[in-house]
Amino acid sequence: MSRRSVVVAALLGLALAGCQPNAGPPSAGPALAAAAVSTPSSAEFAAIIQTAVEDRNGVAMDLPPAPRLPEGKATAAYRAKRERDLPVVTESKARFKSFGFWYTSFSTTVTVESTESSGTEATVRFKELTEQHQASAASGPSNVPESYSLPQIATFKASAQGWQLDSITPVGNNFGLPMSVVPH
Repeated sequence: MSRRSVVVAALLGLALAGCQPNAGPPSAGPALAAAAVSTPSSAEFAAIIQTAVEDRNGVAMDLPPAPRLPEGKATAAYRAKRERDLPVVTESKARFKSFGFWYTSFSTTVTVESTESSGTEATVRFKELTEQHQASAASGPSNVPESYSLPQIATFKASAQGWQLDSITPVGNNFGLPMSVVPH
């Protein structure tokens, strides 16, 4: 092979190498995209939990407010569980009303006690304090609220859209749970 043929072959090889796609870094699939999402602060987790718990508690009201938790802030599994819970809460609410009672309003405070995160999952331990006002057919609205304090665990999963609520589970004995909380 002549020197000229070697030079032409080398130049042709370099030219063709430039036509090959650049391997570059791997594409950002769901796992890589989720891993790139930074972990929210305790306050950011608390805001999502507060909205979810208020949505859950609102279902027990005689005139439930519209849900406020954006779809992108909860996983499909969380949304599916809430849909499965709705008929259970509706039945409990109807039974309560058949005895002449119904809930008229509530206020909820969520206090985050701890957060732990590992990769694409996070666990938030929190306490819910809720006051509910009820009314009765016999005496009308009550000025004295009933209240409960309920320790719970929220789990979150990272996604390309950010952190999403995956579950909320009561901690400890599930005896005497409020009407709006349906255990797993």
